[in-house]
Formats: sequence, structure tokens, C-alpha cells
Amino acid sequence: MSAFRKVADIAHKTTVTGLFGFFGYGLYGITNQVLEHQGFKDSHPQEGFIQMLRDKCAEEYAKYYDIGHRDWYDKNDDSYLKKLPRPEDYQGKK
Repeated sequence: MSAFRKVADIAHKTTVTGLFGFFGYGLYGITNQVLEHQGFKDSHPQEGFIQMLRDKCAEEYAKYYDIGHRDWYDKNDDSYLKKLPRPEDYQGKK
């Protein structure tokens, strides 16, 4: 039984060491990826559009309590179409 116990101990130590090594290697890889991208900012392809939406939301929230503006439109009034964002407003320069 001593030989079986030695084989079992070696198998256990090998498995535990392998698992710790695998965990350490994964941690090393993730740490390197995090450190590579630290301070690196990708520009989102729709960054201008997202900023335009934030600006519009801020504008709408600013006039939320203002009772002097109107939120309705007459049947023939198309002035709201002039306020619609156009791609030229938020797309970056090419």
C-alpha cells in the first residue's frame, strides 16, 4: 500500500501544482492585457452621435420645469423638423 500511497501523493501534488500554474498563467495573461490598455482610450465609431444625444438630453432636462416652452405642435407646423439632428452634425471629419 505504500507504493500506491506514493503514486497517489505524486498524482495529487502534480494536479495541485498544475492547477496553481494554470491559474497563475491566466492571471499573468490578464494582468498584462490590463496593463497594456491602461491609459489607452479607443474612440468609439459613434462617439459624436452619443455626445449629441447627451447634449439633447441635457437640453431637454434643462427646460423640464420651464412652463414657457411648448411641447406640442400645430398641424401645419414643421419647425421641429429643423431641430432634428443630421448626420453632418455629429459625424467626425473624414
